[in-house]
Amino acid sequence: MRLTKRCIDLLWLLRAARWLTTRQVHQRFFAHATRNAAQKRLRKLTRAGYLRMVQEHRMSQALFTLGPEGKRLLAMRGVNEIILERRPPKQLEHFLGVNDVRIAAELGAGLSYFFAFWELPCVGWRYPVIPDAVFCFDGRTYAVEFDRGPEGLQFFVKTKIGVYLRGFTGFPITALIIVTEAESRMKSLARTISNRGCPVLFTTLNLIRKQGISAPIFFQSPDGRPITLSAKSPHPVSSPEEAFGTATSTKQGGSSNLATAS
Repeated sequence: MRLTKRCIDLLWLLRAARWLTTRQVHQRFFAHATRNAAQKRLRKLTRAGYLRMVQEHRMSQALFTLGPEGKRLLAMRGVNEIILERRPPKQLEHFLGVNDVRIAAELGAGLSYFFAFWELPCVGWRYPVIPDAVFCFDGRTYAVEFDRGPEGLQFFVKTKIGVYLRGFTGFPITALIIVTEAESRMKSLARTISNRGCPVLFTTLNLIRKQGISAPIFFQSPDGRPITLSAKSPHPVSSPEEAFGTATSTKQGGSSNLATAS
């Protein structure tokens, strides 16, 4: 089959994202086409071996990952150490939520790099806490924690916020972005955390999916007005090499305007 640039971009993205749903692929690559058009292209790529599809039953969402032909094509373009996925991760909803943030960051102009938690150890992340994601947008560096609510508020604060208060030596961040599924959880976390001296922004996954990362969807307090990322005063910006050592996003995935076509 003839591969379009959009097809190749999808393969590059799956190299980093590992698993994407039909909805996510449609949002990222088929924004001006129907869901059916995205499904047809995904079926063709799957039949040709560029993708592999996993679907537990007819009513569940289809998941897509790189297939053997997709791996071969990327290897021909100089990409090494691609491991084909055998099965979706156990904490699938958490995993897909992080990829929702990735897609929103890619769709907003200004992304320099994006590394999810499964990529950070491979690129030399050397700090005691591994965020769910780290990305640089409009020259500002952010850490992301996606909170689905199973942990108590105080446990979350005790195990995560203290580290962010101390900061990452040599890797300053503009803010920690806490993403929740429910608005009520977001407000509870905001009431607990917002006055602790740590630069934190709060939002929900639904706002990210529907409005995008460039929109005014971030809150600094439970009852405050939403702001954009550009409204947050930037700290000094570090480069990815400072946090990730000599490793780069070309080694083990990562969304980057320097390393991928996505």
